[in-house]
Amino acid sequence: MMKEISPTVLNQPVTGINIDATTFGEALGESRALLIFLRHFG
Repeated sequence: MMKEISPTVLNQPVTGINIDATTFGEALGESRALLIFLRHFG
């Protein structure tokens, strides 16, 4: 089941190591087929 990512989410600002984009949508680019969130608490 494919779901659309809301434009509100895509326009959220992002920061981090090795991220050149300013918004989440820019970071994803055109390949939005698979999206996985990983978080390291160390």
